[in-house]
Amino acid sequence: MTTLTTSGARKAFLLLSAALAMAAALVACSGNGNGDANGDGPAATDLRSNSSTIVYDTNSGIHAAGVGTVSGEPDIAVISLGVEALRDSVSEARDDAARALAAIVEELRSAGVAEDDIRTARFSIHPRYEYVRDGQQQLLGFQVTNTLSVTLRDLNATGDVVDRAVTAGGDLTRVQSVEFRIEDTTALEEEARILAIEDALAKADLYAEQLEVVRGPLVSISEGSFNEFVAEARFAVAMSDSAGPPTQFFGGELEVSVRVQAVFAIE
Repeated sequence: MTTLTTSGARKAFLLLSAALAMAAALVACSGNGNGDANGDGPAATDLRSNSSTIVYDTNSGIHAAGVGTVSGEPDIAVISLGVEALRDSVSEARDDAARALAAIVEELRSAGVAEDDIRTARFSIHPRYEYVRDGQQQLLGFQVTNTLSVTLRDLNATGDVVDRAVTAGGDLTRVQSVEFRIEDTTALEEEARILAIEDALAKADLYAEQLEVVRGPLVSISEGSFNEFVAEARFAVAMSDSAGPPTQFFGGELEVSVRVQAVFAIE
């Protein structure tokens, strides 16, 4: 056992007293903040309220989806048409398809369709079979398909152009579809976005009102899929001459729709 002298005991007492005084000072500072130990002074400062940037949790709050839809009249027609030839040899099928397509292209040019508005959409050559008894295959010949995508800027001429192409291509003609579109949807998209935002705000305010909370500032917003509803007339044609009435098409109206997903804080 250690024995302290009178001088050593005095030094130990002084060190212990200093340590206790320092501990008391630390307790007073931590309990007081900017006021006294009894809490009568100003409340402790919330550092988050003095921050220049408030960070919100995007996983919590009011989530609202908004949809905006506007309508517009189409200004172009896109026709998918071409030829299909089936012959005993590849060369025969290719030659027949090439002649029929050349006649169609010439007729399109005569109808005023610009060169840049005629493009190849699909070309294929493949053998064609039919199934016979016992699962055996019999070669029917070789098929050549050549399809064009034709853009018309005069919608009133759509029916006439289709009829002229069918007549020029004869029995090898194939018309896959006629679609009416809006070439530049930028203005409609912007209008639809504004409507989508207004829809999201209205829903968020309704949720806040019914739940008796206050809608806070916007935390995040994202745009979902953009949809352009295309008016389409789809059919298939295989004919040479027609003595019937001309083909007619009706463009109607198209719709452009934008969807947004918004998150608002709750205050």
